[in-house]
Amino acid sequence: MSESGAAALDLAHLDEATFQRLYKERIEPCFSSNEDDRLAAVESFKRRALIGGGVALAAAFAVGIWAHAFMPGLMAALVTGVIALAIAYQPLAQLGKRLKQQYCSAIADAMAASFKLGGFDPPALSRVKQLRLLPSYQRSNFEDMFSGTHKGARYDLYEAHLEQRTTDSKGRTRYTTVFRGQIIRMQFPREFLGVTIVRRDAGIFNGFGGGEIDDRKLERVGLVASQFEKAFEVYSTDQVEARYLLHPVMMERLIALETALRGKRIRCAFQGGDVLVAVEGGNLFEPGDLFKPLVDPARARRIVDEIAGVVKMMDQVLTAQAARPPA
Repeated sequence: MSESGAAALDLAHLDEATFQRLYKERIEPCFSSNEDDRLAAVESFKRRALIGGGVALAAAFAVGIWAHAFMPGLMAALVTGVIALAIAYQPLAQLGKRLKQQYCSAIADAMAASFKLGGFDPPALSRVKQLRLLPSYQRSNFEDMFSGTHKGARYDLYEAHLEQRTTDSKGRTRYTTVFRGQIIRMQFPREFLGVTIVRRDAGIFNGFGGGEIDDRKLERVGLVASQFEKAFEVYSTDQVEARYLLHPVMMERLIALETALRGKRIRCAFQGGDVLVAVEGGNLFEPGDLFKPLVDPARARRIVDEIAGVVKMMDQVLTAQAARPPA
């Protein structure tokens, strides 16, 4: 049950009437209550941007005269302008963060789940790294975590931004994004017999094989449908179980999740009682363009659909688990 006492919303089977009710009862009030603040933040942005533009022009003029050249003045204007715009946008950025906390919490409550904007320890991260579902990195940030239960299966969904540190010949350090997307952990009452890892096809790197996990060799699994063999590479310590899990409907659901999250290079693993998924899906669940009115069902539909894509995949894994013969 959600906090309101109503039955938990199943986003895996969300029809238009249910979405409209979710929007009207839970999401639209969040949008409406923040509309006046949005208008005030937009006006603040315009004032600050106008002042910043004047400062940028003054900086360009001063530097240009001092340097007796056009380009230094232009660079001063660009740098000053970027800083001014960043400062001007702060009221809108703060509004967006507060708004996201409100509507994501409202959606999570409807699902009988919880939502945290930040300040949490990322669940199962060490295992996701051990299974090589993520690249190596030196700096990380995690946000937007949904946690709940779907048909008896616990799940955590959160966003990760991972960066690799490099140092050039002059000792200058820079950070480059190596992963930005979603990490999903689903826990099931019934454990998997083996370890199965699914990766997007890696071309010539497939020759390196699957390696080992927990002293067990990961061997390549041939998929039933040839179109999926072209897209994925699968390795498992249990060939029979892997084929039960990765039937064509499940593979289609993986691709559908990738599409729903506007992502790429989805990969996942079945280990113990968990399904672990990583997909480069960018920065999701954001409020969108804050220069436009908030009250818009299309704005809510995009956010709900992003969450629903994950729930649909969980449904498919549950179906595969139920069809598996007893150990």
